[in-house]
Amino acid sequence: MQHLTPPSGHPSPYQGRGVNNEFRSSKNMTMEHKAFIFDYDTFVKELADILIDAIETNENHQLIAFIENNLPYLKNSEEGESLDTSWKELIEVGDASEYGDFAITKYYNPADDIGLGYDWMQLDDLLLQELNVDVSPLLGTVFGSSENYFNPGKQGSYFQSLGRVKENFELLNSLSKDKLQSLDNVALLIKMLSDALASKKGLYITF
Repeated sequence: MQHLTPPSGHPSPYQGRGVNNEFRSSKNMTMEHKAFIFDYDTFVKELADILIDAIETNENHQLIAFIENNLPYLKNSEEGESLDTSWKELIEVGDASEYGDFAITKYYNPADDIGLGYDWMQLDDLLLQELNVDVSPLLGTVFGSSENYFNPGKQGSYFQSLGRVKENFELLNSLSKDKLQSLDNVALLIKMLSDALASKKGLYITF
C-alpha cells in the first residue's frame, strides 16, 4: 500500500478527518491528557505504511520486524525504559495497536510528557465552541480510518503534524487577550504547542 506525504499543513492520508469523541462521553471518566513532542515527518517516512497495513490487515509481522530492527531506539511507553530482547514478554493483547505502541517510541520520549493532565475536558469543550473547529487543538486526529485506528490505550490516541501544530497555535492567537485569560489551563496548551514548534516537530497525544 502506497501513501503520499501531504504538504505541510494538510491532513495526513493516514489520519481520520475528525476526532473520535466516544472516549469523552463520560465526564466521570478519569482520563489523563498526555502529550509528547513527536517526530511526525520521520514517522511518516519510516513507519506509517507498516503501521497502517498492520491495523487494516491485522498482520503484524512487518511491524514486529520493525521493532526488532530498531530495538536500540525503542522504549516501554509506560515505564520509559529502553526495550531489550525480552520485549515480547510485555505483549498482552498482541494487536497492531499494542505493537505500534512500542514502535512509535522511536519518534518521541515517553518520559517527556507535556500534556494537560486530568483537567482538560472543559477547556477542550470551550475551545471547540469558541474556535468553531471540528478537530480539537488539545487532541488532533486519529491515525487510520474512523472505524479502524491506532488506539493502544483504548481511550484515544491522536497525532498532530508540524503543520497542524502551527495552525492550532495561530487559532489560539486569534482569540482575544481577555478570552485567553478567561480560559483555565490555556497557558499549558499554548506552551505545549510552542514547545513542539520550537522543536520543529509534531505532537502525539494519548490517555
